[in-house]
Amino acid sequence: MSRLTSIALTSGLIGTGALVWIVTGRPLTANADLDVPLNPLGINRSPYGEVIAMAMQGPVDTFFDAGMAGGADPGTSQAAPEAAPEAPAKTTNQAEAAVPSWNARLGALVSSLEEASVARTNPKGASATLKRYLRRQAEDKLRFAYQLDPAHYGNYNALHFFLTEPAIGTRPELTPSAAKLAEDTIQYCLRQDQDPRPALTAAAAATNILHLMFDDRHNATPKFTTAQMRQCLALLDHCLARYTSIATDWTESKQWDLLSPQRIAECQERAHFIGKIRDAAEKTILNFEAAASLN
Repeated sequence: MSRLTSIALTSGLIGTGALVWIVTGRPLTANADLDVPLNPLGINRSPYGEVIAMAMQGPVDTFFDAGMAGGADPGTSQAAPEAAPEAPAKTTNQAEAAVPSWNARLGALVSSLEEASVARTNPKGASATLKRYLRRQAEDKLRFAYQLDPAHYGNYNALHFFLTEPAIGTRPELTPSAAKLAEDTIQYCLRQDQDPRPALTAAAAATNILHLMFDDRHNATPKFTTAQMRQCLALLDHCLARYTSIATDWTESKQWDLLSPQRIAECQERAHFIGKIRDAAEKTILNFEAAASLN
């Protein structure tokens, strides 16, 4: 086979494959059942995604604070302090010791640039449209961070808050979407058996479902019964028991030593907080049951 014939055959096969891809690809992209979230490079729900999800908290906080408060007024900066009495002249050794190192100066420069990137320079307050845009940016970043790591406690609860608070979120979907988010989070977190922290996120999601059930009692015809509330409470207990079990395994294997004291204290505070909510939720269910028995 000559070289020209080989090139022509190869080109023909490539052209045929492209034509088949064009013809068959359109029905596939139009099929709603095949519409799945994109996951470029498999980064979503991977260890790399977990790291990026943690790093997303800073930008989310910046946009959220600006969207709620509109940023600081540049005209309200503090006045310059009065001049201090002149200090005695330093010796050469003292002056050299007082000069900051190159790393310290570079760190100060980076910090100043970071502050300047989010500082407001407009003397007028942010408009309602700008605040809504900034909250939309924070919400979009929270959704992105959640896809990266659905087990992240802070990002999940913040996204749930956006969905259920009409004054905060820009796409208020209330109960249906928030409940599905919580259910998906619980299913994902309970599949993680190597780290106790996802179990706390699942427990937090269970408390959120309970609160949605409690709010439903204010409707004229409530959809949720106390039996369903009991089932959700049992799920919450299961999540807390799972956290305790894996945390005990971590204690025996010295896994906790790999975390910073701040992270360990954070887990302990969250477990204590969820336990308090769990006890309050049980009392609420008992009150609903007592009220139903009187009717």
